[in-house]
Amino acid sequence: MFCANCGNNIIPGEKFCGNCGASVSYGNNVEQSQPTEVMQPGIQIAQPEYATPLIKNRKLIIISACVIAAVAIIAAAVFFFTSPNFRKAAPTERIVVPKAKTSQSAQDVVRELQEKGVETHLVKDFGGSKPGNFARYQNVKPGQVIHGNHVVTVVESKGPGIPEKGVIGKTVEEAAPLLKSMGVPVKVYKVASLHPGKIAATNPMPGEPLDENKEIFIGVGEEDKYPDSGRSVPVELFDKDKDEAYKMMSDEGFKVRLVPKYSSRKHLGKIVGSNLGLGQSHRGDTDITLYYGADASETKKMFTSKRGYGESNQATVVSTLVPFVGKWCTKSGDCLEFEPTNYDTEIGENTRVLLRGTHAMDDLVDDENNKDYAHSFGMWQYTQQLLGDAIDTDDSDEDKNSLPLHNTLIFGDSGMTEIFRDGGDPYCGNKVYNVHSGLCVNGQFQDYQDLDSNYPDYSSNNFIDVPGVNKGITYKMRAYFVLVPVSAKLDELEASGFFKGKGKTKPDMDRPFILRRDPKYYSKSEITVASKDGDMRDNPFVPTSKHKAIPFAPAPDDSNVYYLVEKPFDFTGFIKDREL
Repeated sequence: MFCANCGNNIIPGEKFCGNCGASVSYGNNVEQSQPTEVMQPGIQIAQPEYATPLIKNRKLIIISACVIAAVAIIAAAVFFFTSPNFRKAAPTERIVVPKAKTSQSAQDVVRELQEKGVETHLVKDFGGSKPGNFARYQNVKPGQVIHGNHVVTVVESKGPGIPEKGVIGKTVEEAAPLLKSMGVPVKVYKVASLHPGKIAATNPMPGEPLDENKEIFIGVGEEDKYPDSGRSVPVELFDKDKDEAYKMMSDEGFKVRLVPKYSSRKHLGKIVGSNLGLGQSHRGDTDITLYYGADASETKKMFTSKRGYGESNQATVVSTLVPFVGKWCTKSGDCLEFEPTNYDTEIGENTRVLLRGTHAMDDLVDDENNKDYAHSFGMWQYTQQLLGDAIDTDDSDEDKNSLPLHNTLIFGDSGMTEIFRDGGDPYCGNKVYNVHSGLCVNGQFQDYQDLDSNYPDYSSNNFIDVPGVNKGITYKMRAYFVLVPVSAKLDELEASGFFKGKGKTKPDMDRPFILRRDPKYYSKSEITVASKDGDMRDNPFVPTSKHKAIPFAPAPDDSNVYYLVEKPFDFTGFIKDREL
């Protein structure tokens, strides 16, 4: 039998032609030399059904295969001639490490090495060149001859800073080339250390970029300056377990006090600072405060203290805002700096802080007394109530939810706190209005001496009846900040409606940060006060005894939060030795 399509001889039983692929149909007829068709009445013999020719399909398959093969060949050629890995040097081959420039990109240096057959490893670290450029070789030197089996580590620059390795524990001479390569001044100081002659402290810290000073400070350990009568606080106390540090300093004859201080998660329970300062030596001092890293679980302990009132009652009152003190910066470099109003933070209460830096005057531009030192931050509105600063009391007859601070964050259990400018006082014209020092008459503040002169027909008891009194008073949206320590219940606060909207990227919850309210997110940032009987304490922009503040904006986002800048060492207290 033969294929009806191409004439190829068909092996009996095959369903398809072995030459062209056409299907084969077998009839009931038997092949004879002279076939004779026998027709039976009423029966029609169907003609064999043959497949349509597949020549076009076969050509298409062949063409497609050729195209695919051509593309594969081209791709292989492109990869071979453009990939830096197109050859691998023999293990015994001698290769000279090229003298790369910091003006080159790190990727170009990697490519140059790989073209020589050298296997490479790329890492990012601090360097004097701009980010992305070649910083240095980590395990070889330019011009060095290596063998083909040597893996070269190329460092891609992240900009100037202190590398994680290669500085701490080294001598100045050993670390000098690396430090000088940062391209900024390097200043050397003497510090109290357990390892004399070695670098024991740096600013910035290892793994951190340069700050706004654009300088590097290194502290080199020295022998105890007062071995007979002095006391030294070694820099090695930093990041030591608080209980170990307590025992260590107690054994040295110090009277030690442990105090919590907000820190990043990696420093919780460890020493993050001290007073006497870390690395300092003092003659005869015996008292020392060790600050250990703390999270939201210690917020109330950090901000409050006990105070007696009445005959035998005690209240838990806000007694300090020192945990706000320090420098806080966004990832883009925008910073806040809070200072205590009482610079001796170890003694007495300190319930006010001052703001320094670029945002110190943001809400004081139109203020008549636009000096940042004249406008402090607090946690509550002024009140003459005995428990105006209390968040708790042991008096069973006292309704805790009626305390003036019951709408503040510290009253709850979120672990967060907030502060706002001038206690939320209103404005009379462009001057903060303190009702106890005078009155606002048609938007002009007049003290009681002015009132006596201008309104002789009214006695001091009747000045409230002067026409225009308490007119022209406004509440302005002024600076307001929220502190969010590690382990704070931020998710719960967001779910409560405290914030306006929601951020795109969650902040790093392993670091404490501050949120800054921005008036540009609000349609109205000033309202007229509807004074009733001289009561002007109902400021909607801050928490009051009547209500919480309006929703806070912007909502927390990694791009807008101000992270705590952790600096355990105060180099201003060290003796400068030299400059590299």
